Amino acid sequence: MKSIIGGLLAAFGIVGVGVELDHLREGTARSSVTGFLLAALFILGGLALIRSARRAKQPPGLGESARPALSGRDLERMVLTCAQARGGRVTIAEVAASTQLSFTEAKEVLEGLSRAGACTVDVTENGAFIYEFSGLMPREP
Repeated sequence: MKSIIGGLLAAFGIVGVGVELDHLREGTARSSVTGFLLAALFILGGLALIRSARRAKQPPGLGESARPALSGRDLERMVLTCAQARGGRVTIAEVAASTQLSFTEAKEVLEGLSRAGACTVDVTENGAFIYEFSGLMPREP
């Protein structure tokens, strides 16, 4: 509902700008500055309502500052801790579920660790990628 009202307010403001421009073109403008200011207020108010409605639809924690930026070292440490807790074998989904990383972030960190030679990647019959950290797997006697 907020977005509909916001859209109507913004549209009304745009029409107001058009009317003021028409008055200027015809030379019949008495207080164009006031008209432009009112139109700008309607446009800005409408856009603010639209933005507010979009933010209200987002799940909690998805704001611009949901968490502080982490360094590459911190990201790797989170993934390695997760892998250690799971016996040295993890999937992207497991890392994403047990850390504060998104699925995409977990995938990028795991791929980086694989390129660096820290782990190997196996693909299951279902197509899931399993990252194996041999240094974190339990040692056999």
